[in-house]
Formats: sequence, structure tokens, C-alpha cells
Amino acid sequence: MKNVKKVLFFLPFLLLASCNFKYTYVIAGEPTGGGGAGADEEDDGIEDAGSYDIKIWVADEIVDLTRMQIQMFVAESGGKYDINPKVEPVSEGSAATSMLQDVESGADIFVFAQDQLSRLKVAGAVSKLTGNYASFIKKNNSEDSVKAASIDGTGETLYAFPTTSDNGYFLYYDKRIIPDADANDMTKILADCKAANKKLNFTARSDGFYAASYFLAKENKEDEPICHSTWHFNELTASFDSYDDNFAENGLFAAKGLKELDNTSLVANNALASKLGDTAAAVVSGIWEYAVASQRLKENLGCAELPYFSVDGKRYHLGSFDGYKLMGVKPQLDQKKASVCRKLARYLTGDSCQTQRFQKVAWGPTNIKSNQREEIATHPGLSALYKQHEYATQQGQCPGAWFVALSTAAKSVKNNASDAELQKVLNNYKSGLAELLDED
Repeated sequence: MKNVKKVLFFLPFLLLASCNFKYTYVIAGEPTGGGGAGADEEDDGIEDAGSYDIKIWVADEIVDLTRMQIQMFVAESGGKYDINPKVEPVSEGSAATSMLQDVESGADIFVFAQDQLSRLKVAGAVSKLTGNYASFIKKNNSEDSVKAASIDGTGETLYAFPTTSDNGYFLYYDKRIIPDADANDMTKILADCKAANKKLNFTARSDGFYAASYFLAKENKEDEPICHSTWHFNELTASFDSYDDNFAENGLFAAKGLKELDNTSLVANNALASKLGDTAAAVVSGIWEYAVASQRLKENLGCAELPYFSVDGKRYHLGSFDGYKLMGVKPQLDQKKASVCRKLARYLTGDSCQTQRFQKVAWGPTNIKSNQREEIATHPGLSALYKQHEYATQQGQCPGAWFVALSTAAKSVKNNASDAELQKVLNNYKSGLAELLDED
């Protein structure tokens, strides 16, 4: 297995002709950098040289790396900017909630999950990105990540910088227990677990984010998902006002597939890779578990797209949500500070910084050039996730309570349930959707 490079090489050079310091740096032996911070006046038409206090929220794992990247931004400005960064550990899941509670005291720059974009835009917590910023985003990032940075999913009007493409899930497995040939079949995976007295760690019956994988399944990767649930966000009322959901009408096959997981001797209700090599032979989780999984199993670690499951003699490939993390910039009364924040966010989401984050924590880039690097293109976890992309549905805007409603339905699926009982579960789910509009 190819080892992931995790060491960043930073080579400072003193410019003898100037009293300012400027850095260049090397990523995986390839020189990059320069010109990213000080040559962008045309972006805003604002002369923004000066000293700034900037609050930034990122995940705990990259706080120190982000501080280093900000130092590089300042160094590359050749003395134009003096930034006092306050980099705080706030997860992508918590950042949007905290910003919505108090935009004024929130971060100037923050990373969040794409399904929070509508709320943040209505709350005035993210700036619209136009001109060269929008051009930069569209030119340098994958098409789907650009769409994720827009409210309507078209990628035309942008409100954030794409940051990672890895907010999805795939299969980790122990090759000593589950042969590669079995990893594409849920029934075989469970049989292998049973034979070895091990478990599959999968939260599809308790977490709507994972339960959706059954309803979003396809018979073939070129097909549309068999079920869909799309929600319309009304910016005037700052709430969801309608939905189009056919889980009850089309989802009986998915409920019947979930029955296979109603066996606590084979399935554990967690997504912890730390259990691999101990109580678990396989785990469905995301790239955030890769370091732990690799440490646990080393050369015995397998990574694959999600498997097929079978219902009434037909095979369905598990779907998933294809999610992205975005970097937002809060509007500022001080237009000079706003200009600098936009430039800094662009820098932090560029090729070099995205590649560095991969090297540090194995996060999947959205940047096209980053993804062409061999160490990223051949990474086992990201390769499995990108194969799963072919069966994934892009995560749109939806009420947070929708995931709770779906998890409640999944919990109600029992192994001995009849088709009529399963349909009643789905009908109960359907009847509660209207209430979510009021709750949200």
C-alpha cells in the first residue's frame, strides 16, 4: 500500500534587497507558491494593504496547519499584509449553527457543510462571490463542488469556496476476513462477519445520513436513484416551504433491504474504524476514519465503494450522499478587511493548501490540480470514495429534522416485518414530512 506523505517542507528565504520576508515552499518535492497574496488588487478594486485581526474557524485537526498557511499568505504578500489570526477549533458541523446564532461575533472565515449554505446566506453570514473570485472557483474546482457552493445547485451564483470533496462514506474491511471478491455484496459481507464472529459497523438503522444509502440506491450506476427527497428553501421566509419526496411510494425495496441489518450479532450501531481488527471486520464511514483504519489493519486494510444488496432476486447498489465542505467569508463593514478575507479564503482553498491538508489529514481536495497528484489519485480511501461518487446523490439543502425522520423510519424496520408492515412504516414517515416545514 502506498504510504501517505505527511511531512510538509517549508523553505524560507530572506530577500536581501528588502527588509520584508518572503517564503517559497515545496509540496511533495514540487515547488509552488508566490503571487498568491499580493497581486490581486483587480479582484476588488480596493487598496487593502494594512494590519488586520481575522477570526477563522476550522476543524481541530488543521488548526496548526491553517496558522502556518496564513503565515505563508502574509509572507507572499511581501509585507503588504500584517494579519493577526485567531484560528479556533470549530467543527464543520458546529460552525454554521454558531454563525446563525450570532453572526456578528462569529468567525470572519469559516468552514461548513454544504447543506447549511441557504441558512447562512439568508442570515447574512456569507458573502456573494463575483468577478475573479467566481472565475477562480469555477476554473480550479470540480464541477459538482462548484454546484455545491451555489444555493440552487447550478454553480452560477456562488457564496463560498469549495474546500473538500470527501463528505461521503464508503466501506473499510479486513482482508483477512472479507475477501476482495466479497466486498461488493452485503449478504456475503455479513456471512463473512458471522463466520469470524465479527461485526459490520454500520449506522444505517440509526442515522438518516446513512439510512438514505438504501433509498438512494441504483440498479446501475447510469440510472437515477430510485428514490428522491428534494426540498425548496424560501429565502423570503428563511424556511423550507415545499418538498418532493417519493420514499414511501418507491422505497419498499429499501426498507426490505434494511431488514438484513436488524441483527445485532452481525451489525454494530457505530461507524468506528477503531474497532477493526477487534470486534469489527468491516465499517461504513468516511475518510475521516482512514488514519485509524490504516493504523489498525495496515496491509490488511481494504477500501471499496459501497456494496450491492439483494431484494426479491434483484440487486441494488447502495447509494450515498455526495457532500462537500465549503469555506465562507462573512460580510464586513470594513471593505478593506472584506477584501483581505476574500483573498485569504481563496488562498486557503487553492491547490497548495488543499494538497497540504491532504498530506496532513487525508482530506479529499476539490481542486482539479490537487486531485491529479499521484499521491492523491492513488490514495486507497479517496479512490474508494470517488468510485462511490458514481452512485452518490449530491446533498442538497434540507431541514435538519429530515435526517431524524428518516432515522426514525429506519429504526422501525424489523427483520421479521411483512411488506405491509414495512409500507406502514414508510407511510408514517411520509405523513410526518409536512410537519418538518413548520419545525424548521
